Amino acid sequence: MGIQTRQVHLIRRPEGTAQPGDFRVVGATVPALADGQVLVENLWMSVDPYMRRSMSPDATDLEPWPLYKPLDGPSVGRVIESRNSAFTVGDLVESMSGWQEHFVSNAGPFVPYLSPNDSLAIRTAAGAQPKDYVGLLGVAALTAYRGIVHLANINPGDTVVVSSGAGTVGSLACQMAKVRGARVVTSAGSDTKVEWLRNVIKVDHAFNYRSQEIGAALKAACPRGIDVLLENASPEHLCACLPLMNLQKQVLIAGFVGTYNLSSKIGLPENFEYVLDRFLTIQSYPFMDSLDRYDQFVADMLQWRREGRMHLEETVYEGLEQAPHALCALLNGKHIGKTLVRLAA
Repeated sequence: MGIQTRQVHLIRRPEGTAQPGDFRVVGATVPALADGQVLVENLWMSVDPYMRRSMSPDATDLEPWPLYKPLDGPSVGRVIESRNSAFTVGDLVESMSGWQEHFVSNAGPFVPYLSPNDSLAIRTAAGAQPKDYVGLLGVAALTAYRGIVHLANINPGDTVVVSSGAGTVGSLACQMAKVRGARVVTSAGSDTKVEWLRNVIKVDHAFNYRSQEIGAALKAACPRGIDVLLENASPEHLCACLPLMNLQKQVLIAGFVGTYNLSSKIGLPENFEYVLDRFLTIQSYPFMDSLDRYDQFVADMLQWRREGRMHLEETVYEGLEQAPHALCALLNGKHIGKTLVRLAA
């Protein structure tokens, strides 16, 4: 007989802002293992801004979430039964089978968003806690690392602008840019977040984009222009930065979080002439292109944390039933840093 567990299903596709009522927690029976399979108890799951796009039927970068079926998302768990010689009871494993307390895995090799959701990777990094694999060492962190460490052409003293700096990607990108010797300017949607960025993340300048005109605030904060932009917020923020970009510099697009509750398509920047006049490079990129350097990413992040140069603020929700509330709070900008859900001790 299989064990009893719980899953979160999407029961309707929202128009506009996502609501907890768009989800339902349901009971399920986990089947007995076949040869080669592994039973995993999830310990932690992540909620991320991209999930709003997964709720829409016309999602293009990832398959839309199905209705009335288990959802996918980053998670880390513990092997509690194994009929696969590569996995031992007690192994810590990462997968894309979040939004459920238990699942059966066919134990295929894990590649985030590309392999089947039940694929697994054993995680053993010294100094890492289980929750780190969906936080400090998770895919949002690797997105920031790919942009700032692998792609950005940063010289000491350069001005780097990171939009939406109080989220996971933004806050970690700000700190990585500081590690590389840059002068960092960022924005956030509340005075509380701005103060946190100044006092905890130690950026050089932060401003509230809700109470200040973005273009004027950026011009005042970047007297020598912008050398690298990591865009994480919105087309409006991107447009405000373009007139300040220095000649032959970079715009890296990690995402447009501010558009994820909208159904309209994103057009060209209204002032695209600056891209041509300044000979700018604009690049949207997938974090997966840095998976071949995952071990170095893990080593760097843990070392920077030990040295006090890397901090990730975390808001933790307790229990699977809180996962919809956690995602909706994240999409409404209620929290600083990373939002996690603890599923088991």
